Amino acid sequence: MVNSGHPTVTQQFTKAIVRALDAAELVKSTAVIKVLTEIQPHKRVPLALQDALWQALVEANPQPGLGLTLGNYVQPGNLDIVGFLLLSCDTLEDALDVLLTYHPIVGEGGEFLSTRNNTSCSLIYAPYHEVCRIERVEAVIATLVQLTRYLTGDNFRPAYVTFAHRAQKSPDDYERKLGCSARFEQLADAVVFNLEQLALPLQQANSELYSHMRRLADEELQTLQPDAQSLREQVVRLIQDYPHWGKEKIAESLGMSGRHLNRMLARENTTFKLIADDARLAMAKVLLQQTTSKADIAHQLGFNDESAFIRAFRRWTGMTPAEYQKMDIE
Repeated sequence: MVNSGHPTVTQQFTKAIVRALDAAELVKSTAVIKVLTEIQPHKRVPLALQDALWQALVEANPQPGLGLTLGNYVQPGNLDIVGFLLLSCDTLEDALDVLLTYHPIVGEGGEFLSTRNNTSCSLIYAPYHEVCRIERVEAVIATLVQLTRYLTGDNFRPAYVTFAHRAQKSPDDYERKLGCSARFEQLADAVVFNLEQLALPLQQANSELYSHMRRLADEELQTLQPDAQSLREQVVRLIQDYPHWGKEKIAESLGMSGRHLNRMLARENTTFKLIADDARLAMAKVLLQQTTSKADIAHQLGFNDESAFIRAFRRWTGMTPAEYQKMDIE
């Protein structure tokens, strides 16, 4: 979720992009240096200044593929707390969960989402900005690919990447830079890989460091987004809006897997089942005041039939819906 008031980007990531200019022997113009001077006093870089920096970078280096080049130089340490948290994860799936949760610490200029089917996983990047969109998207995708290879000891093998924009260079150039094929004018900007790769172990896994860095990341995220709706509140709202949805569907709508949703809710000392039961009970009580048709209520709440609803209501309250209605009237 973006900080809609004043979105920012971490200084470390911003500086990494600029340092990559020297490593790639690209031009650091006076305009770039001027923006860097304006950025320096900020603990976190306002998105407007980040926009200005990218404009200056592209004007000084107008060649296609600039983002791919710069993204390949980003290291875990350039991602602030999130980088060290990623390094300490046990598996690639754990690292994916970390990215989905804590990416606003690195930058609030876009959102990461994850979708899965029976064979593959797609890590999607959805930018909020339009300034130098192509270059910045390509930088993010290149960063994702090369950092994931680094974290897994070069064992990560993406199937392909997708871009919403047209190819800026030849497909062979993209493949040389990314180490996999690229598809263009697609629905989303994403890295696609086989589900089996989620089990890849990370080379620097460290449970103690992970616990420590996660606490720091939680504190930083709360500081960035103090008014953000809790995950529990988001789940409740989705259940109210779509009572027929199960855990996996709700998790998908939140851009995560059912397993990740379970993990995140556990950190709020609850479970999906408890939340779903509480939400459906609250809705059931309201509906029982409005109608006597248990079949209609069962359908509205997503139960297979009236009997299933009655059994659930008895489990929740110790009485049948009819007994509740009678007690409510009395």
